[in-house]
Amino acid sequence: MNASTRLLVSTMLALSGAALGRAAALGPAALDGGPELRARIAAAAPGATIDVGPGRYTGPFVIDRPLTLVGHGRPLLIGDRTTHVVAIRAADVTIVGFEIRGSGLDLSLDHAGVHVTGPRAVVRGNRLVENLHGVYVRHADGARVEGNTILGLAPEAAAPVDPLAPAVKPGEGELCAAPANQNRRGNGIHIWNATGHTIAGNVIRDTRDGIYFSFVDGSSVRDNDIAQVRYGLHYMYSDDNRFERNVFSDNAAGAALMYSKGLTLTGNRFIANRSHRAYGLLLQSVDDTLISANEIAGNTLGLFLENGHGNRVLDNRIAANYVGIRVSDSSDVNVFAGNRFTGNIHPVETTGGNQSNQWAVNGRGNAWEGALTLDLDRNGIADLPHRELDLFSGLRRDLPAIGLLAGSPAERLLRFVHARLAIPGIGGIVDPAPLVDGGGPPQGAFR
Repeated sequence: MNASTRLLVSTMLALSGAALGRAAALGPAALDGGPELRARIAAAAPGATIDVGPGRYTGPFVIDRPLTLVGHGRPLLIGDRTTHVVAIRAADVTIVGFEIRGSGLDLSLDHAGVHVTGPRAVVRGNRLVENLHGVYVRHADGARVEGNTILGLAPEAAAPVDPLAPAVKPGEGELCAAPANQNRRGNGIHIWNATGHTIAGNVIRDTRDGIYFSFVDGSSVRDNDIAQVRYGLHYMYSDDNRFERNVFSDNAAGAALMYSKGLTLTGNRFIANRSHRAYGLLLQSVDDTLISANEIAGNTLGLFLENGHGNRVLDNRIAANYVGIRVSDSSDVNVFAGNRFTGNIHPVETTGGNQSNQWAVNGRGNAWEGALTLDLDRNGIADLPHRELDLFSGLRRDLPAIGLLAGSPAERLLRFVHARLAIPGIGGIVDPAPLVDGGGPPQGAFR
């Protein structure tokens, strides 16, 4: 073979290799590494690490022993649309660095990109796309779901749902149950009946709910970014959990927390959750909970508390909401202090004459935009109490058009008078020690 022939042959081999490389990464006709990967999983010793290179791997995959799967170059694990893409059935399994897509779409079977029933699973740094649920953890403790991007099925054109509407009140059985319908989306991260989880650093978009907890205790949810879902955090019958530095934006409700106690929410942002009945943070039958140093801004209703007892709402920024805080008459022995109310059309709405809630702690209350600021002793506390008028109260919910009177000359006059002399028969709250703007306690002084 002469030099010219050798050059031609080598060029053809190179072009053929490039074509094979492209085929491995593109399209349903691409080279499929799924059978080989299943064989490697079946042959692996417990505790082994399996390195997976770039390419396409058709599932489903079942991991029934402790293993670590590490993806290099974002390999694609793709399901067959009939079940879970990856099912973790053993303890101490780690899945890192994959794109995972194409689960089944049957809500009654909890189909998911990654479905976990083994304890101490780690799902980290993956991209989960077009699955019913992104990650579903069922009755398995100690999961770590960290640094993933979870994008749901294409969003449906549906009006936002009111979390307190009768159709979404919790009933019997599994609270997230829904008819098996391929047009219904699942949740980004769904955890049921388990404890001790860490959910951190995930980005979630276009799922039904971002994170769903049911009967989940002793867990940490931090540094997640959740938007364009129904409820950023949907939460039932789950106690003693911490939520820190999460961002919940552009949802029907930033967070809907129900029938739980002993929670800590600090440093979160509940922002721009807007619609006719949208909430930044909704608490229904939540007790003994700390809500501190959060930003609750730009929502239709910033913070709604119904049937809540012994909660502490401290050091939060409550700004530019249509209603800043709504407290029902069924809520008592709650404390509100160190909060700064700015730019809300209605800072506080009440539903009755319950006077058991406190609007100051240890002689220090809240900062109110437009309040009297007489402070002769310059201690950062106003010398006169602040009365926050709630002229229309619950009428706004039943008669939305009454909101047109907000900010009218008559309402401003009543607010001016009421701030200086309580008007009998008009609802509202009294802060006995309002903070002077720029004064008051440092962040965290009330905790």
